[in-house]
Amino acid sequence: MTIEVLNEASFAYGSADTTHKYSKQYYSSGGFEHPTSVHGIKILSEGELVNDCIIIGCGGATGIQPDSAVLNHDELVICCCDTVFCLTADQLELKWQTRADQATCFGVYKLDGSYIVHGEIQVSKLDWDGNILWSFEGADIFVSPEGEDSFQLHPDHIALVDWYGNRYDIDFDGKVISV
Repeated sequence: MTIEVLNEASFAYGSADTTHKYSKQYYSSGGFEHPTSVHGIKILSEGELVNDCIIIGCGGATGIQPDSAVLNHDELVICCCDTVFCLTADQLELKWQTRADQATCFGVYKLDGSYIVHGEIQVSKLDWDGNILWSFEGADIFVSPEGEDSFQLHPDHIALVDWYGNRYDIDFDGKVISV
């Protein structure tokens, strides 16, 4: 089995011009009325389509990056705009969705029975059911204008850099170790 995650920026619900008709659609809050990003997911077996779905988010736009999604046993956890979606990896059924940032989510990572979400404004920790355990905000967004890596997951902490160059080390309980 192969799972493909695709940026489907040209997808338009109900349009005859849409190249692929997905069998399931999932929307974040506001995603149907104001779609910002659209990610298609296809499950293939020996090159043949087995299942598919599309997730549509509202908020800060996201693309498909190496850390946009993570496979966890029988679940696919994926960021789309401000929301993290959890789908069954075989049938692509929606298990849960959580708004994990006020703007956009850049990446999701597995960590000891939970997920760490790198958002633009917040870094959050979700349990495996999508409940927010904590969130952390800096003085500004977790993006560096110099292109410096603004999020690093280390074995014992998370290192962050905000827009102003402020550095934060937080532990896995969301507590500041150093600034």
